[in-house]
Amino acid sequence: MSIKDILLKKGWAGRTISRSETIDRLNPILQLMSGVLNEHNSNPGSISDDLVRTLRMDIGKFSETIVSCGGIAARTAVDSNSDASTAKSLETELLEALKAEGDIEHQMRTRAILGVVATNTELRIKELA
Repeated sequence: MSIKDILLKKGWAGRTISRSETIDRLNPILQLMSGVLNEHNSNPGSISDDLVRTLRMDIGKFSETIVSCGGIAARTAVDSNSDASTAKSLETELLEALKAEGDIEHQMRTRAILGVVATNTELRIKELA
């Protein structure tokens, strides 16, 4: 949590990244999320249906954010090109990518979405454990 977060609570001050930068940063995460969804769809029952539904909604939130910035949501999953890829390792990779965005000066709405998606990812990881 930065000093701005503490002082301004829900408000924001200063320069945030541009729309094109937002698109460039969110599309790879969206592709990771699609890969996670593909993994869960390939292994039904690995997590509850509610968590899979939440993942689909999170993908929709990311897609809508990208489109609202004037971009095209690249939902095609990145090929993990490894048979050893498991849902838990993909979820962990996704969580790391989401947390890395915490240091970036995203717009408030994008920051909120990143936080919610990270929380939902942590819930799925706990269920997979």
